[in-house]
Amino acid sequence: MKKRVLIAYAPYGAGHKSIASKIYDYFEEFGDYEIKLFDVAKYSNILGKTSIKLFELVTKYSFHKTFSFIYDLADNKLASLNQMKLVKRLFDNENLRNEIVEFNADIVISTHFFCENIVSYYNKLGLTNSKLVTVITDYATHSYWNKDHQNQDAFIVANEMVKNEMIKKGVDGKKIFPFGLPYDRKKMELKASKEETILKYNIDSRKKTYLFFGGGAMGSMASYDYLKVLVKSNLPVNIIFISGKNQKLEERARKLVLKMHKTNIKVLGFVKDVYSLLNISDAVIGKPGGSTLTECIDMKVPLILIPGNGGPEKYNARFICKKKYGCKVNTPWGLSHIVKKTLNNEKIIEKWHENLLKHAKNESTKKIFELVNKLLKEK
Repeated sequence: MKKRVLIAYAPYGAGHKSIASKIYDYFEEFGDYEIKLFDVAKYSNILGKTSIKLFELVTKYSFHKTFSFIYDLADNKLASLNQMKLVKRLFDNENLRNEIVEFNADIVISTHFFCENIVSYYNKLGLTNSKLVTVITDYATHSYWNKDHQNQDAFIVANEMVKNEMIKKGVDGKKIFPFGLPYDRKKMELKASKEETILKYNIDSRKKTYLFFGGGAMGSMASYDYLKVLVKSNLPVNIIFISGKNQKLEERARKLVLKMHKTNIKVLGFVKDVYSLLNISDAVIGKPGGSTLTECIDMKVPLILIPGNGGPEKYNARFICKKKYGCKVNTPWGLSHIVKKTLNNEKIIEKWHENLLKHAKNESTKKIFELVNKLLKEK
């Protein structure tokens, strides 16, 4: 009988699902397991669904300062004392239990702390007997990730900095593996050549190209003001603005570009050739989501970060600035200023790129696969 691997996520932001999907794809291609990609929120009760809607509202209307305040306030042992009670109220119900118990996973890979908590709870009740691997999806940790560390078999983290931070908080260092965040190396290797992509999107190769990740499936329009200032700045650059699945943002951005008669600014919706676009970009503009940062770091593309959703993204931005892989801005005019600065002084981007070249090759997904194989042999 094949071993069963459950890869679980919760949709509090797109990154948790994105990273879970990358792990799933790798295991499906290289493993010989029965695998299931599982959204715990699909079976949550009304409180769980309400909590997700509240998170979406915070994201959509850019209440990032409020979110950061709550996030930081909860980052201590006292605040996380009732964490398991919260998780049970949000998610534990008959439907969820039946799904998890029926699949009867030998190992669970979780990309959100709510998933790790609920599986750990079912293990304690004797309903399941799953080994548990938790992937921390940002460039910092939080008490909510660490709370149940005694009952975890392994933590996958972005780097040694996060590992050391967790050790200081009492987590056993032998359980922490600084593999980096999962990354789709296969898609990266299949990217088109620079010449093909430049021709496809009609890019002026004489100008610097800035790839702007402005989208957000939850409907946030926060990036529009940043794009608007760039458009009005009349900078001699190529800007490729990706709105993702946010159709309202895409329509508004297209109207702006048409109104201003800008041929050097391309507005795209959901695209499948992100790695090809990264390959022709001198820098990326976007929010500091863990998944986005990982792709840019491993494609060696410098980052100019605009305000994100707050909480962990604030610490992601700090990591980029500390490593000098790019910089952050706080306002639309600040973005315009830094883009002008990189045009006037080419050494700025060159230095960021040199620092990125020192970053080790990301083999996270492969290493997670090898670790799971090892843990399953011990079971």
